[in-house]
Amino acid sequence: MGMNKTSTLSLCVGVSLVAMTGWAGGAEAETAGAGNNSYADIIVTANKREQSLSDVGLSITAETGDTLIQRGITSPTDLGKIVPGLTVQPSPFNTPVYTLRGIGFYETTLSAAPTVAVYTDEVALPFSAPSRGAAFDIERVEVLKGPQGTLFGQNTTGGAINYIVAKPTNELDAGATASFGRFSTYDVQGYVSGPMSDTLKARVAVRTIQSGTWQKSFTRSDDLGKQDMLQGRILLDWQPSDRLKFLLNVNGWRDKGDTQAAQIVSDNCAGSTEGTCGSPDATNFKNYPRSPMNPRAADWGYGVFGRRPARDDSFWQASLRADLDLNDNLTLTSISAYSHYKTDSVQDFDGTTYASVDTNTTGYIKDFAQEIRLTGTLDNLNFIIGGNYNKSKTYDRLFYNFSEGPSSNPLWMIPGAPRGVLTFNYSRQDVKNLAAFANAEYKITPNITLIGGIRYTDSKRDFEGCTNDFGGQTAIWWNTLFGTNVQPGGCITFTQNFPEIFDPALFDKLNEHNVSWNVGANYKTDGGMLLYTRVARGYKSGSFPTASVSSYTGYQPVKQESVTAYELGIKGPLMDRRIEYAIAGFYYDYKDKQLRGRKPDPTFGTLDGLVQIPKSRIWGVEGSIVGRPVDGLRVSLGATYINTKIKEFEGFDAFGDLRNFSGQKFPYAPKLTAVADVEYQAALSGSMEGYIGVSATHNSKTTTALANTTTAFVDADPRFNVKAYTLIDLRAGLEFPNSNVRAGIYVRNVGNVYYWTNVQDNLASISRFAGMPRTYGIQVSWHM
Repeated sequence: MGMNKTSTLSLCVGVSLVAMTGWAGGAEAETAGAGNNSYADIIVTANKREQSLSDVGLSITAETGDTLIQRGITSPTDLGKIVPGLTVQPSPFNTPVYTLRGIGFYETTLSAAPTVAVYTDEVALPFSAPSRGAAFDIERVEVLKGPQGTLFGQNTTGGAINYIVAKPTNELDAGATASFGRFSTYDVQGYVSGPMSDTLKARVAVRTIQSGTWQKSFTRSDDLGKQDMLQGRILLDWQPSDRLKFLLNVNGWRDKGDTQAAQIVSDNCAGSTEGTCGSPDATNFKNYPRSPMNPRAADWGYGVFGRRPARDDSFWQASLRADLDLNDNLTLTSISAYSHYKTDSVQDFDGTTYASVDTNTTGYIKDFAQEIRLTGTLDNLNFIIGGNYNKSKTYDRLFYNFSEGPSSNPLWMIPGAPRGVLTFNYSRQDVKNLAAFANAEYKITPNITLIGGIRYTDSKRDFEGCTNDFGGQTAIWWNTLFGTNVQPGGCITFTQNFPEIFDPALFDKLNEHNVSWNVGANYKTDGGMLLYTRVARGYKSGSFPTASVSSYTGYQPVKQESVTAYELGIKGPLMDRRIEYAIAGFYYDYKDKQLRGRKPDPTFGTLDGLVQIPKSRIWGVEGSIVGRPVDGLRVSLGATYINTKIKEFEGFDAFGDLRNFSGQKFPYAPKLTAVADVEYQAALSGSMEGYIGVSATHNSKTTTALANTTTAFVDADPRFNVKAYTLIDLRAGLEFPNSNVRAGIYVRNVGNVYYWTNVQDNLASISRFAGMPRTYGIQVSWHM
């Protein structure tokens, strides 16, 4: 049964927004009331100015950096432990995919614009791949739900994740945190901060994560899964006058760890012997042992020139922020940033030792961004007017070794025919975005505030790409099959005039523009309760894929998508602020949703490709409750429930048949996500306190396939189901306030739950990516 927009505004108990005082630089927190049981109210900058979290008419989750460390949240991919409604899918190509309230885009091309943008100190990471190292030496993180763009530099349909890094301090300060755990994993980070002169302050922070392997081959003696990550940041805060200040941020990371191997679930032919499914390669996959139901079990090969599945990725960024107070009410802000990301990684994700999708990804992202804005306060009006420019150059190249996959040997029945496919495909995409934005909040009475914002964005994207022969064999059988004249190393992608081949590559353009906006109203009672309503429209730009295809249709772009969001919420205190709650209902009208689906291919039947869903919708409810009912006890609970539905879409299934997918749910969108955390802290002596805590994360079942619901037109495919799971983490330890030391133990995934986060079709096999097994260790923190 469908639900209208009004009926979605139901109530649900949900996610917590808990503030903890800092151990390593700390978030700005104010005690919002008297006594030890009062709620610590986090100060956020979601509206580009400091506000109490309880005064912002928007669904936000915020946490301090120290809470993230204590909970084992070491990267943006772990944020689902504290943010219900957020799921993060690790992908084989090192690009995390963020999905918030069901809005996500599972596309691993380096230049694909995300539905959920990641920022550090309001500086956008315009693509998802560099975001892996964002969660480091931070003051707090803010996750904003719903379309964004009138305040933040990047236009998005799902939301924004903003990391606020820890800043230089007025006095000398230093601190360190170290942990050691299972699989010989150690995570060590530290900082030094303080003044260098009367006008200059600095902060230097470093971190390393190292570990042994955690995956084991179930067919031979081999292992995989080591970590080798280094991160660093230098901040310089210069204030030459009372009205002018600069903040220089130079940061970077490098990752030389292993890539994750997959677990084979089934072979792709599913018992068929037709065509290439009757080949010896197909028989190899049919007879390959299936992976045990064990998170550590996996299998992989060395089909990329004998290289180990591992990565050699790096990222560095420099940003300069300047704030000039024109007077007591007007501030001019400039933010300039340049970043450079580089990758060279090897993946094998078919779950076997055979070379069917052994890949080597190389590429780079070079990005420059400039934002200028004027922020002001005039009587009861707060406003922002600004502009944003962004220019990116990206290159993405994938080498594929298909030589032992069934679909890569169409000439297997011809004696003496060349065997195997070695190809590489690439895309070179240059992107320019130019935007102007404005946002205003006007207090018409002491209790009522009206909000409005608008943004115009002009986007231009140039594309060059092709699938090419590698080594000559593909060219030989391409010419044999289709009568072409492909030269060794040449492009093998067909033009519209089949069997004509692009020479030297396919070139295309995608130019778009849009107007995003938001309107809302806040009503704050004298008792502290906030009622808010918000209607917003956001856009996500279109893009071209990097894909291994034989037809030009596989490189056709998807155009921009849009979401119009309707939200009504309430948040406030109870019991003299011993309890804080937040409840929201929302409805999303989704147009032209971008999705990885199937497209016909003249050689391989169907292949993954970018498709668009003309009409779809999401409705949901979520909320938050956090309380300190007695001294030392902190309790937080949370949940988000969503209902997704495709209203109109015809597309192709895995067999190349045109299907009506109306009525299907969104992939990667569990209906229910929930988090909970309870911690009790008490004095054990005059100089020592003890603490014990437990946290839980629950995701209901979902799917990675478009055909996930049986209707009159489509049968659900259970091979791509992601089962529901609940993870429990424990922590306990001691604090010594006089010496500023905290020491404890932790156990994560206490029940050693076997779960997985992704399932995919590899043409030869269906494989899944398992989550981490139980881990445990010790953690020690100190600060001056």
